[in-house]
Amino acid sequence: MSDSAFSFPATGKTIRLGRILDPRTHRAAVVAFDHGLHLGVIPGVDDPGAMLDELAEAGADAFLVAPGTARRFASVFTGRGAPGLILRVDWTNRWRSPEMLGSDEGRGRMIASVEGAARLGADAVLTYMFLGYGDPDAEARQVEDVARMVEACEALGIGCIIEPMARGARADHDIYRPEFIAMGARIACEIGADVLKTDYSGSAETFRMVTAASFRPVLIAGGPKTETLRAALEMVRDALDAGACGMFIGRNVFQAPDPRRMMRALRGIIHEGWTVEQALDALE
Repeated sequence: MSDSAFSFPATGKTIRLGRILDPRTHRAAVVAFDHGLHLGVIPGVDDPGAMLDELAEAGADAFLVAPGTARRFASVFTGRGAPGLILRVDWTNRWRSPEMLGSDEGRGRMIASVEGAARLGADAVLTYMFLGYGDPDAEARQVEDVARMVEACEALGIGCIIEPMARGARADHDIYRPEFIAMGARIACEIGADVLKTDYSGSAETFRMVTAASFRPVLIAGGPKTETLRAALEMVRDALDAGACGMFIGRNVFQAPDPRRMMRALRGIIHEGWTVEQALDALE
């Protein structure tokens, strides 16, 4: 990826995205902490303030949070050296099980504006962009919403992060297919994303297809909690080797046996170039 992939000429974006991505290496260790918005209470988010404070102290570069969390725990993002604030501006019932009133395909809606994010002090906003709905018009309407968000970010100098995901009736048979992930990543770049949050395809070899298709920094989503800590560490190490710039990981951090140490281990891989073995040593 060329240096132009990391160029944000608007002054506001340069300053704000510099609070998330290291200005020298363009890497970031971001904790996704928006699960309560979509799922309600799950292990690890029952005491948001305490967990955010713990992970901030352990070196999280930024947090992805919902509007209510940003308002209630603004102190986490206040002061010199505080982590960056990325605001989730959409909601979906996609992730809930049928037993918890979810639906097979799910639908989403925007729940916050870029202007509201600016008032909250956000450095960037983030939204899903699902591709693969059974109804093509539902997909088109979502792309339209995302494009409008991009324009609003440009007007206010707020960082714009898009999370393209192959989901829905036409995609659920193979959501981690690298061709699907690469397609979504390129579409998001073309719409105007500054940064991408994407699925991980499962190997460095296949993920190179995604980074090659992208002309903006790619940070991987953690996905479901892995069976072992090693698997989570290997996923991040392999993604970096394939050209990714970091992570947006949630459950594999805040549901780890020791979230603080897990955060430090992942940060070591992303910012210090640690091997998986070095990171495992830091967890002992």
